[in-house]
Amino acid sequence: MEPGKASTMRRLTGGSVCSGAIDGLGIAASLAGFDIVFHVEFDDWRRKVLEKHAPKYWPNSKQYKDLETLETAALPRPDVLFGGFPCQDVSLAGNRAGLGKGTRSGLWFHFRRLIGDLRPRAVVVENVPGLLSLGGSTVIADLAALGYDATW
Repeated sequence: MEPGKASTMRRLTGGSVCSGAIDGLGIAASLAGFDIVFHVEFDDWRRKVLEKHAPKYWPNSKQYKDLETLETAALPRPDVLFGGFPCQDVSLAGNRAGLGKGTRSGLWFHFRRLIGDLRPRAVVVENVPGLLSLGGSTVIADLAALGYDATW
């Protein structure tokens, strides 16, 4: 771009799921030039921390609380959807309950619904190595069934 000329390129947008208090993926995406348009985080305290950092990293983001009941019609379609669903049930240090119904790690299935409804251009899923042996094939198969070329 020539000095003094404004860019006419549209910024890529991102949506963050299971953001946590810091949203490391969202910060990295923001620093890489993404406009983060929404966060989904259940915990009230974590959402307050996200709000504190919003002006610096994601000033255009709207916050949503409950991934399980989130109406996707209310969300903008991001270019990239990213997040790390809870790992407690798949972690080697956790209870190893897996992705079953009623587990915290079972939020994957709501994340998957969001992916299917929003159809982002790309998806980034972050989790612990224990997922590889307890649910990783489900995550990869679900992404493939939605038309994404998934790799571990």
